[in-house]
Amino acid sequence: MRYTILTKGDSKSNALKHKMINHMKDFQMVEDSENPEIVISVGGDGTLLQAFHQYSHMLSKVAFVGIHTGHLGFYADWLPHEVEKLIIEINNSEFQVIEYPLLELIVRYNDNGYETRYLALNEAT
Repeated sequence: MRYTILTKGDSKSNALKHKMINHMKDFQMVEDSENPEIVISVGGDGTLLQAFHQYSHMLSKVAFVGIHTGHLGFYADWLPHEVEKLIIEINNSEFQVIEYPLLELIVRYNDNGYETRYLALNEAT
């Protein structure tokens, strides 16, 4: 399976990423940020939302998993001590995919008729 891991950028999340990469090698999982089958976010909901936006052009091909290392996590379901279990689940079984509804926002500019399309998972402001 091809994967990529995006982190919040703090030391705890980065250390967890490196631990996961080493463990994933045992399962012959391949790190591929260009064409992943699964995007793993390590941080909180904000990190998962950033991952979602980064790979929004591949939504029909990519699954997203969030590992919660922050203070609040509604979308990041997994905890740091569960990463080995998560990797085994991803590799050895048919994992359950939960789909969330998306909000499409189109911004049209009056002066030139130009429009921009955005996808939102939880809100648009």
